Amino acid sequence: MLLFDKKTKKQAIRVCLRIANEGTSIAISKLIAGKIQLHHCEYFSAFDLEQNPDSIQDFIEKNNLDGANTSLVLANEDYQLLLTEAPEVGADELCEALWWKVKDLVAFEIENAQIDYIELPADSAKHQGRKIYAVIADKSKVKAKIAKLEALGLNPTTVEVPETALLHLVANLCTDLVGTSIIYLDPEQSLLMLLSEENMYLSRTLQYNYLERMDAVALDVQRSMDYYESQIGKPPCTKIIVLPLQQDDSDVMQVLRNNIGVEILSFDMNTLVSSDEALSIDIQQHCLLAISGSLRVDKKAKK
Repeated sequence: MLLFDKKTKKQAIRVCLRIANEGTSIAISKLIAGKIQLHHCEYFSAFDLEQNPDSIQDFIEKNNLDGANTSLVLANEDYQLLLTEAPEVGADELCEALWWKVKDLVAFEIENAQIDYIELPADSAKHQGRKIYAVIADKSKVKAKIAKLEALGLNPTTVEVPETALLHLVANLCTDLVGTSIIYLDPEQSLLMLLSEENMYLSRTLQYNYLERMDAVALDVQRSMDYYESQIGKPPCTKIIVLPLQQDDSDVMQVLRNNIGVEILSFDMNTLVSSDEALSIDIQQHCLLAISGSLRVDKKAKK
């Protein structure tokens, strides 16, 4: 799923940014022999940027990133993800057909909406008919962020939503037929994804501060796992992976363990990603989505 996909220059270096109200995260990666190596990450809080508006430009210049191929991971306020029945039309008509199905659910002005989609695996239709995720982006916000990247001297090539960006990081953790639940925790809006054999079957946004409603997180996870098994027809989930890294005795890990009878795990990203530098806890908390986006390997690059 690519809301914006421009021809890339042949480069070993690629950059990924996530520009959100609370701050901007940047990850730099290198493609070496078809494999991604994380090079460097940085986080600039909104307060930091207010105090020093040129800090990102200085970072770009310091790391010689002028003209670098760059992907953008959208922030929560930039898009909606809506599950609907897949229209029975050809690929060239799919976006238009999807639009008529979801247009009444769009939270921003219709003329300012851009639509794309995420297809689900064929066997997800086993019990409920073929479904598809419509991705509705706020066109003006996306264009403004692309223009910002260009003003920084970067070459924007790809726009992704957090759900697809996360797949670059977690797919290899979900190779089994039995399901794995991925929880990405964010005080503003958390994500819940259910995967099997590296494919996403279900995604939900938890639109509340998880720190204030941990019991609700456990309930939403359990309900999603039940739906995944009963409505999608997949084998039961046997583990939950919580990201970014949570201490084993943290409140959220304890609540999940006390309410859901499966294995609950959380990973230090240093064990998941090959990196030139150790990733601090603070960087993992603020830059996980940018890091995930930087791990994207174009199909051509894999060959």
